[in-house]
Amino acid sequence: MALKEITVSCPHEGKDKGKRFVITRMSAVAADRWGRHCLQAAASSGADIAGVAQGGGLAAVAAAGISIFAAMDPERMDALIDQLLQCVQMQPDPANPGVLLPWDVVSAGGQIEEIPTVGWLQKEAFALHVDFFKGVGQLFSLLTLMLGTESNVPAPASAT
Repeated sequence: MALKEITVSCPHEGKDKGKRFVITRMSAVAADRWGRHCLQAAASSGADIAGVAQGGGLAAVAAAGISIFAAMDPERMDALIDQLLQCVQMQPDPANPGVLLPWDVVSAGGQIEEIPTVGWLQKEAFALHVDFFKGVGQLFSLLTLMLGTESNVPAPASAT
């Protein structure tokens, strides 16, 4: 089965407007490892990230959102974002979609000319890896409530 892939066009005004990028999701094992490394880097910084348990993997990273990177020291943050962006390729010619430039070539070669494009690509790549957790967020909240871990209110007595 092929990994999920999306093609996005830069929406921002400026020199990058309309440039196309293909983002391919990491394998499940690689994404889980990347998520655990993000959590470990954030936790070792001493930051308190609400609702996130160390070792929680990609689901915990999704709960924290892209702001999890703000809790890390710059070297670890850069390394983890670079690892995430390895999923991004540029499609320089939409008429020839089979020609793709890998992230290392794109980032080193000046194909991206506007600073906001870099942040937008980080957000798009992050979203591709964690968006599927949004649909189950309410289920987790319901389960937490049912298990009594979110409230100290006693459960109603049932007739026996």
